[in-house]
Amino acid sequence: MTDVPRIGRVLDLVGLLFLLAGGGFVARAWVGFQEVQSYVPPTDGTGLTAVEFADQFWRMQKMGVGLIVVGVGVFVAAWWIARRPVPEETG
Repeated sequence: MTDVPRIGRVLDLVGLLFLLAGGGFVARAWVGFQEVQSYVPPTDGTGLTAVEFADQFWRMQKMGVGLIVVGVGVFVAAWWIARRPVPEETG
């Protein structure tokens, strides 16, 4: 078993945070898409139209997927750093 450098563990934590944040955005967007069916725009014209209401959840879903992709990229970077051989100390 090899020792994982501290930066590898930090990157794992950062990747996990990106992954969880992205998952939260996607989950909220999914719930929001369910709300679109029953959305009634205000009659005074001050609120969002139904299309704008749905569009905000579409953008939220795209942002969540982007955060998940970044999180996976950070995990790959952590794996790449952890697999590099640690130089032997001579002394």
